[in-house]
Amino acid sequence: MASTSTQASDEKAGGIASDVKPSEAQVGDLTKSRVGEASCSSSKEDPAEANASIPLSEDDQKRLEHAEQLKQEGNKLYAENDIEGAVAKYEEALQTAPEASIKQRAVYYANLAACHLKCKQFEDAVQDSTAALELDPSYIKALMRRSAAYEELDDLEHALSDSQKVKELDPDNALANKTVLRLTPIVNERREKLKDEMLGKLKDLGNTVLGKFGLSFDNFKAEKDPNTGSYSINFKQ
Repeated sequence: MASTSTQASDEKAGGIASDVKPSEAQVGDLTKSRVGEASCSSSKEDPAEANASIPLSEDDQKRLEHAEQLKQEGNKLYAENDIEGAVAKYEEALQTAPEASIKQRAVYYANLAACHLKCKQFEDAVQDSTAALELDPSYIKALMRRSAAYEELDDLEHALSDSQKVKELDPDNALANKTVLRLTPIVNERREKLKDEMLGKLKDLGNTVLGKFGLSFDNFKAEKDPNTGSYSINFKQ
């Protein structure tokens, strides 16, 4: 899919630019500014939740405070459109922050994803969004950024999947609802086309094999189940 303007990419990602304004009131801890704080109901423990109550040592607390300062500096550089400088700050924040600061590290990765989207480095945006989600699976903005990057890469299946996950976490999320509404018919059309192509290949293969027995694929009828979309093949007398 051809890439649209930077502004359009930002909008798809859920207000990327608005995440990194320098104002403390607007940014603060980006974890707090995420759209929705719901979490998936799962038997697996959320890594971010599991580490939220782990107290940091005095040294680790100082490292985290330094990392947060680096993040704020990165936010300011991003707002000034110094994306390269912002990337350097977020990467330094990741190197500085203690491993136990799960939610903050997720934010730094998500901010890197925002930078990569801005520079149209969509594969890198997917990679950093994924890193954020490995730390905090319910991070809505990371999901939307990855969805936007996948869409730019024309990987609409994964783009739709991420937006659907956001809908599960936050049913009222306008961007996720809009994305799902836009991508669902396109993905369904592609799936049907793929099924038709696979059936065509199956028919060619079947004719090759059945021809040895004096039969052809025309001796069989493929019927589609309207409920599941799957096919059953029956022999025709």
